[in-house]
Parts: sequence; C-alpha cells; structure tokens
Amino acid sequence: MKVAVTQMTSGGAIRENLATALDLVKRAALAGVQAVFLPEATDFIATPDRAAELTRSDDNRAFVQGMCDAARENTVWISVGVHEASATDTKRCYNTQLLIDQHGTICAQYRKLHLYDVDILNGPSILESNTTIPGDTLVPPVNTPLGRIGLLTCYDMRFPEVSLALRRQGAQLITYPSAFALRTGAAHWSLLLQTRAIETQCYVLAAAQVGLHPGTTRSSWGHAMIVDPWGTVVAQCSDMPPFAPTFCVADIDLEGLERVRTDMPLWNQRRTEIYPEL
Repeated sequence: MKVAVTQMTSGGAIRENLATALDLVKRAALAGVQAVFLPEATDFIATPDRAAELTRSDDNRAFVQGMCDAARENTVWISVGVHEASATDTKRCYNTQLLIDQHGTICAQYRKLHLYDVDILNGPSILESNTTIPGDTLVPPVNTPLGRIGLLTCYDMRFPEVSLALRRQGAQLITYPSAFALRTGAAHWSLLLQTRAIETQCYVLAAAQVGLHPGTTRSSWGHAMIVDPWGTVVAQCSDMPPFAPTFCVADIDLEGLERVRTDMPLWNQRRTEIYPEL
C-alpha cells in the first residue's frame, strides 16, 4: 500500500492552511495513496500571544471538520497535527495528532508528551510549555489497512523509550509529524529518524513544516521523509527553496518488514527479560 508524507509552511491564517492541506490530500489521493500524513501544527503556526485565540476560534474547529471531510471524500486515512483546546486551561492548549479513517471518523488522538523547551544563555529561547500542556498518555498502536500505527510527534523522536514501548505493543509504523528547528534539523533530523526506524524495525513517517512561517521569525527544517524498517530513507521531499507545498510517496511492505525482523531479530524474549519496562 502507498502512503504520502507532506511538507508545507503553515502561518497564522487557518483558512489558508486548510486550503493548502486539502490540496495536498487531494493530490496525494490522485497519486494512488491510501494514507496522507500532514505535519505538526498544520492548522497554524503563529506568535505565542495568538495561540490561545486561534486554538479556540471557529476557523480552527472548521479546520478539523475539513480534515475529516477530506478523508471521507478522498477515501484516505489522514494524520494531522493540530492545536486542541483544554477544558480547564484557557491560556494553553494541547499539541495533538489526529488519526482520521477513510470514513472521516477520528479514531485516535495523541497529545504530544515531550515539549520543546530550550532556553540557552545568550542564545535562543523556545519554550513550548508556555503555550502547550504536555500529554500524559501513550496511545496504543492503531489497527489500519496499512498496519498498526503508533503516534508520536516531533520532539518525541529524541526519546527512544516511547517508540520502543510502541514497538512492544505491536507497532509497525511510527509517525513523527514535525516542525523541526533549522540548526538541530541539519545535524540530527535524518539521523534520529533512521535510528528510531532501525531500533524498532518499524516504518517511520515524518511529515514536516518547512521554511519561514509567515508573521513569525520561526523557520522549520523540512525534509519530510519516509524511512523503512532497515533504516533506509525510501522517500524524501525536496530541500530546495522555494518551498512549495509538496509530498513524497513510498510503498508500505509489511511482508518486507517481517523479513527484516526475522533476519535481524533485535526484538526477542531475552530483550524483554532485560528491559521489562520497554
């Protein structure tokens, strides 16, 4: 089965971001894919002072409905990163990944566990926790026509424990929708994603934000990619500006995945005995 990971540049105009996302889904569906993976914060990326307002706006509720409608109309599964309002905290929200089936039904939602808090002396200060509430639950892998999908987001990729836990629960594919920073992206993006694929022997699907986000000083690394269970990058979006919304496609070969696991049995009973917590 074929999947697409997308690459786009969200700004503070939710309707424009929705139009871009809908176009990507439609084009990917016409290319014959069964699932489309969109980046972290596809709904909007704006300055921190606007986050609460935008999260609770009618436009943002319409964004989620638009994604559900797109899944149904194009008969594809969709993974998309959005801002989810809290019932108790009016100043912060959740960084949430939604998994929507081909009928337009939200069948899973994952709230990002690890928030990107960086405050360097005489350097950049990015404190996601100022606007975002950390999640507290690792969602079990979801059964889909593509295989069992485990949901993680962006900064989670620096913490192997969660991907290993999903693998133990039966994951065959792991998602990392992202808006990765430029400096660390150049140094670590591909390396981390390939490492997570190798150690879990799962497909890794990493949709990505790219370029300078309108109305902000924030830029994202891009390089959306799909990595197979052997650690090979089997598809990657262009890293050359101008950064038009785009996608790349790869086949999900579950028989090949099982061959990798059989020929290189990294996951066995002895490992479970040594590391029962994983």
